[in-house]
Amino acid sequence: MILTPNLRIVPCDDTLFDAIRMGNNTLARVMGVNVPKKWTEFRDTFTPSYHRWKAHPPLRDWWVYLIIHVPDNMLIGSCGYKGEPDASGMVEIGYEIMPSHRLKGLGLELAKGLTEHALAQPGVHKILAHTVREENASVRILEKIGFKQTEDITDSDEGPLWRWELARK
Repeated sequence: MILTPNLRIVPCDDTLFDAIRMGNNTLARVMGVNVPKKWTEFRDTFTPSYHRWKAHPPLRDWWVYLIIHVPDNMLIGSCGYKGEPDASGMVEIGYEIMPSHRLKGLGLELAKGLTEHALAQPGVHKILAHTVREENASVRILEKIGFKQTEDITDSDEGPLWRWELARK
């Protein structure tokens, strides 16, 4: 688990993945938190993620986490790493926060928590992130943490993106 001043970032396990698949009422009961109807924009990705996670146990520390906003004990999104670190020690972060909790500093807190957690792991030397190719809140968050934009890329699914990197000091 990753703890920040306002967030509890909980790694998914078998119980949580099963609860997600059973619906928000079950997830709320299992986690002991408030679960709003639209806490994620990526519900369809949880089942494929679960199958990949089950098939490759090393992913368990490097995959899906659920974000609890501590002050109102509410599930507000998901985050994690897009797989375990590669051979060069690089890992990519990704996250989502539901619209009602955006623009409150929680994205910065979350990204910083994920980044610090990853860099505290042995063998991790660089953190990677991608944003759409435009100035936005995600860009400002990454810049505040110290990420540098390294290149423009075009993803077949997401279109034009900026690649961001932060190396261990």
